[in-house]
Amino acid sequence: MVEINVDMFYSNRAYYPFIPGSVFQALEDAYLAGKETALVPEDEYNVMMFNINASLCPGQ
Repeated sequence: MVEINVDMFYSNRAYYPFIPGSVFQALEDAYLAGKETALVPEDEYNVMMFNINASLCPGQ
């Protein structure tokens, strides 16, 4: 599991297309509970970050 900042991802709608459903649910649950971080599966976090980076930096 990886601990991630809720505000960094949940508050940035541009990331929504890249966030797997289970990660989004963890972020939303943490946000609604007033938590600053959420625990998400490491493999899904890595896929999400790869997709975000590929979108922001195409060709690299």
